[in-house]
Amino acid sequence: MTDFSPADGDPAGRTIRLLELLAARPDWSASDLAGRLEVSTRTVRRDVARLQSLGYAVESRPGPGGHYALRPGRRMLPLVFQDDEVVALVAALRMVEGILAGDAAPRALAKLSQVLPRRLRAVLDTAAAGSESVGGERGGVEPSTLAVLLRAADQDLVLRFGYRDRHGAASRRRVEAVRCFYARGRWYVLAHDLDAGDWRVFRLDRVREPEAGEPGSGDRGRPAADLATWLATDFGRRPEG
Repeated sequence: MTDFSPADGDPAGRTIRLLELLAARPDWSASDLAGRLEVSTRTVRRDVARLQSLGYAVESRPGPGGHYALRPGRRMLPLVFQDDEVVALVAALRMVEGILAGDAAPRALAKLSQVLPRRLRAVLDTAAAGSESVGGERGGVEPSTLAVLLRAADQDLVLRFGYRDRHGAASRRRVEAVRCFYARGRWYVLAHDLDAGDWRVFRLDRVREPEAGEPGSGDRGRPAADLATWLATDFGRRPEG
């Protein structure tokens, strides 16, 4: 979990910290919040009341010393990050630059720079200026293709798409997608091939015109609890090395 630092007596900064903490987990005791913010529980109650007056849906829950939780309300949380989270975003977008076609990653980076507070903008701009994505096959996966496959995997939908294997042979596939995953510089989709009756792994840069259709079986599950081991052992056909 992020190490939330105290707000050094600044009420506005402390309120933002309080929002971050409340959003980080479903329930907090007043004493835990006071310890994180380095204030008294009375100050916590006052800050919670301030958030409630501003329209944030912070609810009090019964329990020794008082408990607080943030639930969806009329107002959205401000976009707030810690320094390490900003660096993580830049690193992730740099990785995406070498994988996705188009300019979605640099556009996202530019928009983040525009909306972040001045100090965090400096952190982001420094990280962006000091990094780049090089090497490998660039721009192999269309963002729209990844979006369709992610939705199918999340909602258990049957997928139909064209596919070209490593030998260049083209085919049409009808599968139930289970999980999209990133490994060794590429995106893949793990799916149960409905025509072959077996599990398959497809490279996303070889997928063409995917279409998400009707609901899948609903009980497909996974071929193994640990996908990394399953993949490393030739789909579970040989023992671990």
